[in-house]
Amino acid sequence: MKEYERQATNINQGLPTQARLKVIRLPTSWYAVIWENQDRYASVSQDRSDRNGGHEHLTDDEFLGRVQLVASFVQGIDFLYDAVVPQRKKRDRRTH
Repeated sequence: MKEYERQATNINQGLPTQARLKVIRLPTSWYAVIWENQDRYASVSQDRSDRNGGHEHLTDDEFLGRVQLVASFVQGIDFLYDAVVPQRKKRDRRTH
């Protein structure tokens, strides 16, 4: 199981609004919630099938793109999510 949590911006209902995207990625399915506030949220999920080809082979970015696509198609929710910038590794600077 892998969990994702991203800042998101809903862009299809008038002015853009801030939201949170939370996704649980399981081996054969996933479940996501797009949360604006306690009165305004939606969930979407998908199981692996021959038609969708599953998601286990997708990178994190490809997988989140799939979540975005399914949310738009099934729920009519269009959103952008903030990508995670990889942290630069600190170099070990030793003085001799």
